[in-house]
Amino acid sequence: MELHHIGGALWRQRLLVLLVLLLTGCAVAVGVSLAPKTYRATAVLAATADPGTSESPDDLDALRGTLAELASSRELLTEVQGELDVDRDVSDLRSAVSGEWVGGTILIQVVAEDADPQVAADLANQVAMTLPYYDPSANAFLFTQTNEAQAPRTYSSPNLLLAIGVGAALAIVLAVAAAVARDRRTSTVVDGAALEDATDTPLLGHVPVPRDPTTLPALYPGTAAADVFRQLRIALEAQAAGSPVSRVVVAGVTPGEVNVWLGANLAISLANVGRTVLLVDGRMGPRHGRSIAAEPDTPGLFDVLAGTDLGRAVSPGPVDLLAVLPAGDAGAEPYESMLETVFADRMAEAEAAYDVVIVLAPALETCDDARVMAARGALLMVVPEGQVSAEALRAHADRVRSVGASLLGAVLVGRRAERVLT
Repeated sequence: MELHHIGGALWRQRLLVLLVLLLTGCAVAVGVSLAPKTYRATAVLAATADPGTSESPDDLDALRGTLAELASSRELLTEVQGELDVDRDVSDLRSAVSGEWVGGTILIQVVAEDADPQVAADLANQVAMTLPYYDPSANAFLFTQTNEAQAPRTYSSPNLLLAIGVGAALAIVLAVAAAVARDRRTSTVVDGAALEDATDTPLLGHVPVPRDPTTLPALYPGTAAADVFRQLRIALEAQAAGSPVSRVVVAGVTPGEVNVWLGANLAISLANVGRTVLLVDGRMGPRHGRSIAAEPDTPGLFDVLAGTDLGRAVSPGPVDLLAVLPAGDAGAEPYESMLETVFADRMAEAEAAYDVVIVLAPALETCDDARVMAARGALLMVVPEGQVSAEALRAHADRVRSVGASLLGAVLVGRRAERVLT
């Protein structure tokens, strides 16, 4: 997903983003408030060289370093333990106290940590006062406690700035993840870019919703309405140029007559430029809507699948070079097994007799018929604007490809037309 898609998801799910940020911030605040607190106090001891010492400056610095290390020694802290007003184990004191010589100076810092700020200050001061008695230099130093430790006002652990930084980073990650996940599930596709991103297939056209889906504007070449399908036909042929297909299954994502309207007009547009076209109504059974009209008692696709000769079932279309194979009367009889076993063979016979076979399939949301019909062929997906989520489109596209069918492209049907891609 590109950055601008993530930005769009964050804006569309801004209330969720704010909620995640707020909850994460509250969780961090509660966690910090409940976490055990540690306070740090520092006392500074000056170890000035005695005027009468014979030690060299380098030796004195080494001795200062050694003296600083003795601040956490067991012997010294055992003595300090008895001077404290609170009970602390020597092992705990050794982990709580540290000494450090400040390089290039005469100063030794004694740092003490405790859950009680006053105890931390008392401990640092007591260690600083006791440390001269453990001087390893044989009186080479004169000691002065330059800075007494004061009880700290704020805790040193947990690190508040670090907690805020980590909490902010976590909040941002969670907010982005939640927004993108929810946007994938709930946001509907309203433009070509979102459609192409969800289906990984090109947008071949963006056409307006017809006022009357029974009209056939492609019958009148040269008109603005017919030009929509001319451009769609050109885009379709350009897309199929690299790998020609002779069977195109037109299937809407959602049920509706607009899918039939688009497929029928596309078939007419192909016939208008000299292609021999067979328009097949693959919506067998009453649940898929009104079938294409045919002569009384005319056999249809169901009968062809059951063994009727294709030539007997085909009727002339409204223009030259276009023939129509209606759905036929399946009644309540099951036809799914015939789709899986003999449909491809019957369509292979039709493809041998016609340049292009256009199959009007039931909606992808209704059943798996369109996927089965598109196997070893190609599918043109018809997507209604603002009615299908990107996640649902992605799932439908994956299911179509899973049977070995090619997803030739998609058409977005909306309230206003956009430029058709050619």
